[in-house]
Amino acid sequence: MNAALLAVFAILKGPLYAAVGTLAISVLFGLRNADALLASCGAALGWTVRQAIPSGASIAFSSFAAAVATGLYSELVARFRHRPATVYMVSSIVPLVPGGGMYYTMLASVEGNTSQSLEIGMTALMTAFAVATGLAVANTVDKLVLRPLFEGIGRCSPGATIGGSARRSSNADNVDDDKHNHA
Repeated sequence: MNAALLAVFAILKGPLYAAVGTLAISVLFGLRNADALLASCGAALGWTVRQAIPSGASIAFSSFAAAVATGLYSELVARFRHRPATVYMVSSIVPLVPGGGMYYTMLASVEGNTSQSLEIGMTALMTAFAVATGLAVANTVDKLVLRPLFEGIGRCSPGATIGGSARRSSNADNVDDDKHNHA
């Protein structure tokens, strides 16, 4: 194979694995086909951002930046698909969760290596906190910047259902209740 092709594959391997893993999790969560694919794209975006941060930066910082990108992506996709942002956000952050770090923390603890356990555990804890903070920052940016910018586009109006159909008025509800509650 060509060396340039191998280099491109090496760069795209991480985002591809993140997307495939997220697709599997999305299917387990019961997402619709299009929503599962969009969540997978969010995971690939997050992993690409995490990979793009220079290796000298901490894993927590790169996870924070990836979580912000994933969170903003989830908010925008949710707006245009008329779904809650958590539909995309929960599945998309799965590759960013430091599960391996928690496993190796427990392994070092069981083996009696306290200093290694503390070091790996603190890194995993900082990474988890960075992911949560990144999602909170993305949500705040959405509320303060993106919603006013895209006002009237996407998201359902208050009182509407996720599918986009408007809720019936309270009088219509009372009439239906009267039909079913006469004894």
